[in-house]
Amino acid sequence: MGVGPKFCPAKRLALGLALLVGSWPGFAAGADDPSFRDEIQPFLTRHCVKCHGSTKPKGGVDLSKPVDAASIRQERKFWRGVVQQVETLEMPPVGEPEVASEARDRLVGQLKKSLNSFDCDDPSSLDPGPPPVRRLTRDEYDRTLRDLLGVSFHSAEVVGMPADGDGSGSSFANLAEALILPPVLMEKYFAAADKALELVFDRPANQAAKLGLLGVRPVPDLSEREWARQVISRFLRRAYRRPVNDAELGRFLDLYDRSRKQGATEDAAIRLMFKAGLISPHFLFRVERDVTRTGLENSRRGSDHELAVRLSYFLWSTMPDATLFDLADRGRLADPVVLDAQVRRMLLDPKARALTDNFAESWLQVGKLAKARPSTEFFPTFNGTLRQAFRDETTTFFTKLREDDRSVLELLDADYAYLNQDLAKHYEIPGVEGAELRRVKLASGSHRGGLLGMGSVLAMTSHTNRTSPTLRGKYILEVIFGTPPPPPPPNAGKLPEPDSKKGESPRSFREQMAQHARQPDCAGCHARIDPLGYGLENFDAVGRWRTESGGRPIDSAGKLPGGQSFDGADALKQIILARQVDFERNLIEKLLSYGLGREIQPDDECAVGKIKTALDQDGHRFSTLVLGVARSLPFQYRRTVEARELEPGAAP
Repeated sequence: MGVGPKFCPAKRLALGLALLVGSWPGFAAGADDPSFRDEIQPFLTRHCVKCHGSTKPKGGVDLSKPVDAASIRQERKFWRGVVQQVETLEMPPVGEPEVASEARDRLVGQLKKSLNSFDCDDPSSLDPGPPPVRRLTRDEYDRTLRDLLGVSFHSAEVVGMPADGDGSGSSFANLAEALILPPVLMEKYFAAADKALELVFDRPANQAAKLGLLGVRPVPDLSEREWARQVISRFLRRAYRRPVNDAELGRFLDLYDRSRKQGATEDAAIRLMFKAGLISPHFLFRVERDVTRTGLENSRRGSDHELAVRLSYFLWSTMPDATLFDLADRGRLADPVVLDAQVRRMLLDPKARALTDNFAESWLQVGKLAKARPSTEFFPTFNGTLRQAFRDETTTFFTKLREDDRSVLELLDADYAYLNQDLAKHYEIPGVEGAELRRVKLASGSHRGGLLGMGSVLAMTSHTNRTSPTLRGKYILEVIFGTPPPPPPPNAGKLPEPDSKKGESPRSFREQMAQHARQPDCAGCHARIDPLGYGLENFDAVGRWRTESGGRPIDSAGKLPGGQSFDGADALKQIILARQVDFERNLIEKLLSYGLGREIQPDDECAVGKIKTALDQDGHRFSTLVLGVARSLPFQYRRTVEARELEPGAAP
């Protein structure tokens, strides 16, 4: 879910410098400016133009052309990565002329100034982002049917509803731009509506669910049509997740009348209205009405009912409950005290497990564990039971982090783990018995604690018969810091094997990796990725601790591009902890993106900064992170539109 084009580090710095030229005071347009000529142009010529000149520029980056200053604002996350690489001395790459510290400091200082140029105290100048019109994901659809109809429903099993997303497990399924509605999916919705209503109306075991939908007639002489009106009014209010008007109700009652005239029973006619509601765009989509502009404001706060829906799908992946509906009806959710109280209540509700299932599993890429490569041929204990235990360890850790409102930094380092007997035996941790996961205090020197000591992460970043420092380093960059490296070039090839015919002696795995990483097309990225992975080499392909491999001592030393050296998993963890700011910013952006159902945009920087400040002030607690998203301008506000932008006859 990276933002912006994916360049290797050298290209990132080069383009970053090009954008910086455009944003530097006095350098907006060109080479006639003396400072550009005397300082910036020589810098580009000395460090970048060799690869990024006007003739066949690498990566398509031509530094001979000035870049618009606004570009840096549009790729904020991208350029924060550039700052990080320059500050940690990753750029310029090894082999290129070094940059004087004074020039580097000026470069970084001005880039940071440009990145922090927002006026976050003026909400009217900020854009909350595009108005969300978002189809329910398959999981949201199933959970909503469960809470609306009162029956458990799994559309994938019942009608073969396809999964959302690309199946990679590295992107959130609820991003609006990916939630299209092809004809084949609409057919599935028709079939699913029939099957779900069949469960309610035709299964004696679900009579309580049917009664919950129909209710009890308040008086015996109530007319049949008025009864039908009351039933469909209650149903649509919950299905549409907002009040419904008389015109909407009238269309459903017309359907009821026609059905009854054709001989349908009362139950059948009501059931038909329910089906029409379940295939309506107002049920299948989260629809918010446009807000017209009354002045010069860019945004206005959404309605209480819209906020209730945003909260419920953010935290529960389902429709609002009775409490949220009631508060929205009374216009109370706009009260910050009430909003905070509801967020805290919702976080403790069992339905908040959806944050683990739909946010954490996607962000942490846990879904890839099912296809983890280590083979039982080489690792006999890595069977289905252990895979499931690995997954449960990670998901339970995140769930308990929410339930106990602990520091999000414990994802990086913790003095405890959630283990059962099988996991403890695999990790060689004594004193744990039984199949149930429980919190276990880790002994000093256990090398566990946090994501990078978990079997799930270590197994899904390994190959069939060995570890993969490259995959592990990539996981740290992508998942922990949100700065994924570019994909390998097509000619990256495999690790070189020694040629016995030429008398080449067997080499260690580390030596083979080093030779591969020296290839010109690979060196720049491998220098950034592999050292991080080497720090985890004491963990074998299925996460067991080891001190040697193939009779040779494990070499877990690494040297980062900036020159910082370390040895082993514990030292690597300290380096990562030193970058907790980068980790928390990435986590904030991921959760904000998930909550909004869209990618992060430049104006979201103010929200990200405020949430980070709140985390620092409140012990980095999980609830503070979630409250920050719920309180944020992009979560509570909607972009305003001119009245002429509305379709003729549309309600504002």
